[in-house]
Parts: sequence; C-alpha cells; structure tokens
Amino acid sequence: MTFSEQIVYAMFKPAKYKEILKLKKRRAVLFVVVLMLVLGIVRFVVPTASIIAGFGGFESLFSNKISALEYSDGKLSIEQPFIMNFSGINVMIDTSVETITDDMLERDGTYFAIGSKQLRCVVVADEPLYELAPINLNELLPEGFNNAMMLELIPGLYLYMVIYFLILCVGFFIKYGFLALIFSLTANGMNKMMELRLSFGEVFMICFYGQTFGIILSNFTAAIVGYIPMFISLIGIFISIHMITSAILHIKGIKEV
Repeated sequence: MTFSEQIVYAMFKPAKYKEILKLKKRRAVLFVVVLMLVLGIVRFVVPTASIIAGFGGFESLFSNKISALEYSDGKLSIEQPFIMNFSGINVMIDTSVETITDDMLERDGTYFAIGSKQLRCVVVADEPLYELAPINLNELLPEGFNNAMMLELIPGLYLYMVIYFLILCVGFFIKYGFLALIFSLTANGMNKMMELRLSFGEVFMICFYGQTFGIILSNFTAAIVGYIPMFISLIGIFISIHMITSAILHIKGIKEV
C-alpha cells in the first residue's frame, strides 16, 4: 500500500482500515507526522508567507516601508507614522505622542500600538477595549535601536516562526490525539462487544484515521475564512463517527446498510 493510498483510504474508505492496521507501526507514525505537518503548513506557513510576500519581505519592510526610526534618550522617534495590517493585526508606530490613545485606534482588530515611550497591546471589538498592561519601551529597546538593528533581527524572526510552526504541529497532535482517545472509549466498547480482539492501540488508530476527512475539512476551511464555523465542526464530528463505526463494522464483516 502506497502512502497516497493510505491517505485516500483513511479519508474515504473505512472498509480498507483493516488493511491499514496491518501496516508497520512506523507507517502509522509517518501518517500522523505528515498530517500534522500539512495542518501546520495550511494554517500557518501559507498565510504567513502570503503576508510576508505582501510587504516584500522583512528586509524591504525594515529598510523601505518603515521610515527612519531611532530610540535614544528614553524616547523612540520615527520620521513618519507607520501602520500596517497583518490579517487583522495592526502594527502602529506614532511617536508624536508618548502613548497611543484609544481615539487613534480607528477600527476593530488587534493593535500593537507604539508611541514614543510605551507599547500598548489592545483588542478593539465594537466599543469595548481589551488591553494588556502597557510596556515601557525602555524595557524592550536598547539605546540607539534603529532600522539597521531591526535588519539584524530577521534571522531570529525566521527562527521564531520555525519554532512556532513546530509547536503548532505538536498542538494539533495533542488536540486530535485527545479527540481520538475520546472516540476510542466508545469504539473500544464496540470492539469488546463484537469480540474483535483489537488492541487499544489499534482502536486508537482507527479513531485517528477516522478523523482524517473532518480534520482536513475543518482546517482548510479555517485557512480560507479565518476560523472554523460551528456547522463545519459538527459535520467533521459526524463524518468521523461514521468513518469509525463503519470501519469497525467492516472489520467484523458487517457491511453498511
């Protein structure tokens, strides 16, 4: 069985789960790893790469789009105010004031608002403001910080994104592994009732494979619209339950009605 067949069977053919379970354990591990990497790419790498390409890369951003900037004598100064939106996250720099005021936040969204002395992290939703405690810039920026020093941060930014990507993939595994465990509690009851003699690990993998279509549906939808709608989550759950139940019935030799 090829890896592509393994994916197709997991998504659409519960009758083939019996064959999938006969594969070596490393094939099951590889399937899980690849699926989590795909989710990370769809949910983080693609939209992030699109945003970075949109402003021409960090080098162009720090050198050309952000005007001359310098932190000295306890104050940040910039030649021209800067604001940029990154998928609902607004980075705003206006050093004409020490702290960006609420009336300067023009629309709903998340703001990293930088004045000459403070950084504010604010979420604007209709009228209410949700804010973390302001951070003084003297706690963040070294004396003499400028555009050239921002360029030196680029390798660190990419390293941070790689680490975040890996953490995100691990988070997906924990999330869907936990859901597979929940499904396994019921599926293992069917296993014992039908005397299939499957190990709990095999039942767990049936439940993990059974989620494949729902996982891809939910996360590709989130990548397109920015969140997972409730009805998509419900559809994913119902499909997962159907796939798991059908797989167990086929292993027993009972065909779906």
